[in-house]
Amino acid sequence: MHVKTNERIQKVTHCDGSLCPFNANASNKLMEIAIVRAAHLHLYFEELKEIGVSVESELARSRLPHWTLDDPDAYVSFALCLEWLAGCSRDFELMDFGFLSARRATLGSLSPPFLRAILDAPTGFARFNAFLRCASLEDNVLSIRMQPEGDQVRVISTMEGFQNNPFIGLAEWVDLQAMISIVRSVAGPRWCPQEMTFVSRQRPTPIVHEAFPNTRILVGKPCTSILVSKDLLARPCTRDFSVTADDANLQTRAIPDEDIAEWNFAKALREVVRPYLPGGYPALREMAEALQMSERTLQRRLQHSGRSYSDIVQEARFDLARALLVDPSTRIIDVALAVGYENQQHFSRAFRRIAGVSPTGFRKSIFEMG
Repeated sequence: MHVKTNERIQKVTHCDGSLCPFNANASNKLMEIAIVRAAHLHLYFEELKEIGVSVESELARSRLPHWTLDDPDAYVSFALCLEWLAGCSRDFELMDFGFLSARRATLGSLSPPFLRAILDAPTGFARFNAFLRCASLEDNVLSIRMQPEGDQVRVISTMEGFQNNPFIGLAEWVDLQAMISIVRSVAGPRWCPQEMTFVSRQRPTPIVHEAFPNTRILVGKPCTSILVSKDLLARPCTRDFSVTADDANLQTRAIPDEDIAEWNFAKALREVVRPYLPGGYPALREMAEALQMSERTLQRRLQHSGRSYSDIVQEARFDLARALLVDPSTRIIDVALAVGYENQQHFSRAFRRIAGVSPTGFRKSIFEMG
């Protein structure tokens, strides 16, 4: 969760070691539950398969929901993802593993509303502003900002609370790839940054230097960043991101400002619960383990937010059920099973308590409204 702090100016360290002021409200918000969209985890799945890892088997043994394989729009625990990926990578250097996985990323991997916001922006600066505005749709610990440095701009990515995580280099590469892709939409596919910085202290390997032969790569820095020419970002850009119409989903509405809401504890927990629902009612202990906190801490945070765990689970079930009921080909019993009910009758009663109508009635009203 973004926990708001008092409006104040703090001193933080630049990536080059100097100090600069920044607004703590705008860019340094503490997250209580760190979550990431599963589409980013899928990038690593493909690389794991390349090195002979059975992703399905490893997921089945983990605390991650194995339904994540089929739902790129699910949200999962960020800390748990990093731990699981590091454990699956075998003897692979994490720097190489992160880099090779991130190379599979395209802007088409972003959620359709996020991609639409970027595609509609006319210049590199405007596309980065869209990135700043919408990044939390992909990863609620991710904060992006731009910092002028002479005739250059440093585009900075920070993952609040994870600076000391030993596996942070895995995630840094995905953020860098997204930033580089935006610049390449203006400068062309061969563009490389003059400088890249990493929080991770792991040294770049020959594979990385081969891909970025003229880039200065610095490790052990306070933030993840790339250095870009201001003139380059001022250029007009086109829609050519090498994505299909299906990838871009250009019929998706643009995102109004009010839709980019702050993540709060209840909302983040509800999203984490959702992919576990097909396995039945997720126990509080299971969720606490997935979030790498004690049951007592989870209960205390729920109490502080004025919610109960059963409320959160019921809301997650209802949200998922509503989404599934939109498809007329999905049977009611299949919706019931997908949200963790063993039979249709129990599901229908619970749905009616929340919605005031049966699942069938709710579906009928959707199509009557057009």
